[in-house]
Amino acid sequence: MKLSNNTIIITGGTSGIGLAYAKELLKRGNKVIVIGRNQETIDRVMKDCKGLIGLQGDVSSLDSVRKMAIFIKENYPEANVLFNSAGIMRSFKLLDEEMKLEQVTAEVDINLNGTMWMTKALLPQLCEQDEAMIVTVSSGLSYITSPIHPVYSATKAGVHMYTDALRIQLNKSGKNIHVMELVPPLVAETNLESNGTEAEGMPSMSLDTLVKHGIKGMEKNKKRVVPGASKFLRLAGKYFPDFLSNSMARERKI
Repeated sequence: MKLSNNTIIITGGTSGIGLAYAKELLKRGNKVIVIGRNQETIDRVMKDCKGLIGLQGDVSSLDSVRKMAIFIKENYPEANVLFNSAGIMRSFKLLDEEMKLEQVTAEVDINLNGTMWMTKALLPQLCEQDEAMIVTVSSGLSYITSPIHPVYSATKAGVHMYTDALRIQLNKSGKNIHVMELVPPLVAETNLESNGTEAEGMPSMSLDTLVKHGIKGMEKNKKRVVPGASKFLRLAGKYFPDFLSNSMARERKI
């Protein structure tokens, strides 16, 4: 797919991986709309990066997703790329008696539901385009359970499976919509988790390197991009998943 003259929607586009891709895709001559929950953050990002278009919304809210889909259809009917990057990562112990039931599923609401809801909401519009693309962001931890990130790992495995099913259904439909899964390893620059995951022994990849891998994959219509340590995690998930998960548990003193 040619990565210029597109109109691109990026969820979680005001920080981390989403913002890094927004900046790169903007430089390539695309119209880029970044979605974020906090208007002050959106305003700051738009001030720092001239040309980006900000849209306030919450992918974990069905009402917000519906409103965003209508707004995008009315104001950007030519939008042909959806980059699902919104996500959170928390470390916690499942035996924590102070954690409420509602708190347990925060990653499900954003990482998994948000990806599926935004994709479903924008699919009719994407199907109208001559060529379109959907990018989902999973994780190397979709292949291996990180015991201290129990729900994060589960949601990213869900994103991985959902993306495969989405790709197959769209291919069978005859629609010209490319579907790519981006499988990042640890990227410490994103500050996704405040206390980090370096202790688990996974090397960190720079945001710049991750963006280069992803852009190349998008241009070549790759099914998935599995760079850096994610390749090792994919292999480990096949041959020695229990050993690695138990090793990570020992590192984090679970």
